[in-house]
Amino acid sequence: MRQASPLLAVVIIAAVLASPLAAQAPASVAPAKALPAIPAARQFEHWGQVELSYDDEENSTSIALTLPFDDKQRDAFARRGHGVSAAEMQVGFVFAGKMMTAAPEVATLVIKLTRPVQAALDFDKTAVGDMHVVIDGKEPVVFNAPLVQRNAVNSAHGRIRDVQDTYAVVFSLPQFLRIVNGQKVTARMGDQIFDFTGGPLEAMREVASRIVVTP
Repeated sequence: MRQASPLLAVVIIAAVLASPLAAQAPASVAPAKALPAIPAARQFEHWGQVELSYDDEENSTSIALTLPFDDKQRDAFARRGHGVSAAEMQVGFVFAGKMMTAAPEVATLVIKLTRPVQAALDFDKTAVGDMHVVIDGKEPVVFNAPLVQRNAVNSAHGRIRDVQDTYAVVFSLPQFLRIVNGQKVTARMGDQIFDFTGGPLEAMREVASRIVVTP
């Protein structure tokens, strides 16, 4: 029996920690003709890995792409990095059963940042649990972006030196498709800037291209 995917686990945690409205069941997806375009399958230019996993207990399938960042990629992605020493992004969605007979209602973005404890605590003072997403220079769209997990990753002599913080953002399918159809996408959490343009946005496009409904 397969365990629930890490992406599904984060979705559940995010629903609990986000606002009461966000924790409600998502609204029905708009008819396909009303959705922004789903990217066509092609060779996407990113360095991530896609994983498809089926969970017996939940009778659900998750498609998730994990995108780690080396030092150069991290600095380009997490601008004004507040001591960020490592970063990772995961994006994906969950659908019922083994065959996709209806488009998923939501897609989830997970960002993991590793940094010194004090830098994380300082960031907590500026972040209010929101992510402001700017698509092609238009008016920012605000999403809940709660801190869903904080783990110690480096300690010495009984003292924690670094922590890994995990943030989760849940987009409706139309919102997610509008993002992946953008050419330049940035986001702000507190005073932390993320630049998705390039590899991260290409990774999100590949995930969106996996939305193929079987009649």
